[in-house]
Amino acid sequence: MERDTLAWLALSRMGVIGGARCQKLIERFGSVRAALEAPAGEWEPVIGQKTARRAREAPVDWDWAGAQWRELQRRNGRLLTLEDGDYPALLRQIPSPPPALFVLGDPDFSQPCMALVGTRDSSEYGRAVARKLAGELVERGFCVVSGMARGIDTAAHQGALAGNGRTLAVLGCGADVIYPPENARLHAQIQERGAVLSEYPLGTAPDALTFPRRNRLISGLSLGTVVVEAPAQSGALITAGYALEQNREVFAVPGQVLGGRSAGCHQLLKEGAKLVEGVEDITQELEHLFPAAAQTALEFPPPPLVPALEPRQRQVFDLLGETPLHLDDLVERSGLPAAELLHLLLDLELEGLIAQMPGKRFARHTEERL
Repeated sequence: MERDTLAWLALSRMGVIGGARCQKLIERFGSVRAALEAPAGEWEPVIGQKTARRAREAPVDWDWAGAQWRELQRRNGRLLTLEDGDYPALLRQIPSPPPALFVLGDPDFSQPCMALVGTRDSSEYGRAVARKLAGELVERGFCVVSGMARGIDTAAHQGALAGNGRTLAVLGCGADVIYPPENARLHAQIQERGAVLSEYPLGTAPDALTFPRRNRLISGLSLGTVVVEAPAQSGALITAGYALEQNREVFAVPGQVLGGRSAGCHQLLKEGAKLVEGVEDITQELEHLFPAAAQTALEFPPPPLVPALEPRQRQVFDLLGETPLHLDDLVERSGLPAAELLHLLLDLELEGLIAQMPGKRFARHTEERL
């Protein structure tokens, strides 16, 4: 058993191997351990030449995997993999589920989950709404999911704990890394009455690219996502976009018109999100899912082969074809800053939708290129 766990840990360090590619490797080699023991060249026809070479550019680091396992045990943590029966069933259904989750606390996913997210630069009004909604949701049997960021996320976790309920914090760094630092006490409390989890190995530092990626897990664990307070460019809107991609419900709380702090929520409402003035607006929308929601994960329509994309991801994806385009050309055609464009290209590449060619050129994947 420990040998299999070490194999999953070693795989987690490769980064470019998502759930779909991991499943292909298991189907081809029989297990993750057998896949890692196979020559690197045998991966190429399974997951594509470029991905295989990136994944196997360094030898499998069994020593690192062993150190991660010992640290996880020291913290009474757990590694949940796609082969585990208690891996979150709703999360398994998203287009790119993480092959492994690093969990600190009690990974009990039997309750239906609801995500509450919003801006870090929140108002007292927004924080009060988040705390109230979270407390009322746990009273009705929900587990509250958020990202433990400053502002609305912190208030959501606090509201769930104050209501004597369970809450899950999904981090964009290692599950053992306390970020922001002032949430050290909250980090410990969540482990006592829920769990802190991450797809990133223990010790992984916060990074601007990892936080947007973790948002798909917040929505993926949940029946729906409530955006409590968010300006037009808030990361919470990324979570809402992932929720739509995953065929989950999206809710938004209206706020003040002046100041722009709720502009993102108002835009979501214009686009069809359910308006939330109280917890009943959430529970009534989900009545058709009960009692099945409280007993087992729900089956959602399967995602399309090319998943729904956040608007700017779709903008960039639509610019690309089979003929590679240079990054400078994409900057000119998209009108996006190079840094933001690189971030979007990385997301598309991790989803397996595009490939990067030598010389900072990008193109859509084709069978010949895999």
